[in-house]
Amino acid sequence: MKDISLLIMFTVCTLTMQAQQSHAVSIIDFVKIKEGKTAEALYFYENNWKLYRNIALGKGFIKGYKMLTTKADSIANFDLVLVTEYTDSSQYNQAEARFNDIIKQERPNGPKLLNGLKPNEFRQNMFTKRVEEE
Repeated sequence: MKDISLLIMFTVCTLTMQAQQSHAVSIIDFVKIKEGKTAEALYFYENNWKLYRNIALGKGFIKGYKMLTTKADSIANFDLVLVTEYTDSSQYNQAEARFNDIIKQERPNGPKLLNGLKPNEFRQNMFTKRVEEE
């Protein structure tokens, strides 16, 4: 009887931990494109950011991703919204190492750039937000 009680308690704890970890996590980056640098920014995200996420998606490292464009205004001073979705916090916690490996493999000499401009010359990351599904 004692063994069954321990087994039940272990099962409940395991299921509780899995339920806590099963909440989908999304990372949302809000990016401001610097004046006159739209072509360079879009080139960078199309040829690097999206490439890395396509690979990660194919390997099951992420659940999905989106790149959304908007117009900066007096309320929200950003032009791009970049969303990377993870199935749970465990997958998110492994993201940095996994993306570093993808980047080293796909772009060992650095990202593809238009007109030789580096990211800090064509964009500013305004802020990042982590959100979880309930």
